[in-house]
Order: sequence, then structure tokens, then C-alpha cells
Amino acid sequence: MAAKEPEISVTVIRRREVTTWPKIGTPVIQVLVTYVAAGLPPATVTINKVDYTVEREKAEIKADIQRRLRVAPESYKV
Repeated sequence: MAAKEPEISVTVIRRREVTTWPKIGTPVIQVLVTYVAAGLPPATVTINKVDYTVEREKAEIKADIQRRLRVAPESYKV
């Protein structure tokens, strides 16, 4: 049996809708969700409004956090 992944506490700072035009004359409304999680700077995920649900938002945020945690920070002196 696989171990259950730990839950990550997330605070949604803002949700807003923006209109994009991926094709001329074809507007698409996107929901931008800006969030912050412990130990990470704020980030934003984008979801098509027609596909938006709270469950989808949570899945997108979780996937984004997992991607961000795989990137090793780089440190140097200047």
C-alpha cells in the first residue's frame, strides 16, 4: 500500500478572470488563481473558466507545487 501524500496548506490570495484571444476573434476567459504555500513564494495557476471547479483548482495548485519543489534552488555569492 502506498503512503498517503501529506496535505499542503495553501492560502488563495486572489482569483480573477482575464480574457485572452488565442485565435483572432475568439475570446477565452481564464481564471487566474494566485496562492501561497509555506516555504514557497506566491504563484499563479491558470484554468479555463469553462473547466473551472474548486476540485480542478486544488489539483492544479497541487501539481504546480510539486513541479516547483522538484526544482533545486541555486545559491551563489555576489
